[in-house]
Amino acid sequence: MKHAALFVKIFIFALFISVVVRYVALQPYIVSDNAMAPEFHKGDVLLINRFAEPLRNTVIVFKDTKTLERSLRRVIALPGERIAVNDGIISIENKDGDTTITELPLFGTVMLTLPGVGKIDAHEVFVMPDHAIQDFYGLIDTRHIIGTPIARIYPFSRIVFFNN
Repeated sequence: MKHAALFVKIFIFALFISVVVRYVALQPYIVSDNAMAPEFHKGDVLLINRFAEPLRNTVIVFKDTKTLERSLRRVIALPGERIAVNDGIISIENKDGDTTITELPLFGTVMLTLPGVGKIDAHEVFVMPDHAIQDFYGLIDTRHIIGTPIARIYPFSRIVFFNN
């Protein structure tokens, strides 16, 4: 009887810890497209850190307000920075607008959707897919960011921990 009570206590404690970890700190995510190939492929299972701060070149998982699905994209510009589009090149400038941080080529119809983006609001980041033929996203409200991947846990042949 004593062992059964101990077993129940351990089970309840383990269940509590797993629920807290699952809904507060870590969350699994199944990649839904090949927009971030070759690093992430459709069907990969990632473990997401819900407390990570989005930084430039960090991959994030966010809730897409258009489709209401979770998506995976790379942050290329941060709050307060400026974005300009000229001749198919997107330029990201620092908060003062006097130094160009990076320039990236745009593909397909992306150029038509971005004229005059300008300064990024304090609660937004600018994201793009790594794979040119996938949908483009643009500005993402930071309140919709779920987190950043810390590990790929499936497929087993490609398990890896990421340095964020």
